[in-house]
Amino acid sequence: MYEMHIAPDDSSGLLVWHVIAKQAGNSLCGQAVDRGADGTRTDRHCLPCMRSFQDLMAAQAALSADGRADARTDARSDGRSDGLTV
Repeated sequence: MYEMHIAPDDSSGLLVWHVIAKQAGNSLCGQAVDRGADGTRTDRHCLPCMRSFQDLMAAQAALSADGRADARTDARSDGRSDGLTV
């Protein structure tokens, strides 16, 4: 699981949303984030955090598609595929 918290961006000093793994002390970009500092609003996001999060979600989806029964292709009795089983 991941959380979003607001903290200054290292390069610009502007407040941005950072992504943090629940058990981690640092954001996905490596910046230390004070979890209790949220209370300010911003529409900006830390791009390195967002890229890392996107990569993590894509890798997790690929693993799920390769190994889980709910994301595999089932074959019909005539040998053709029924598509994805959800």
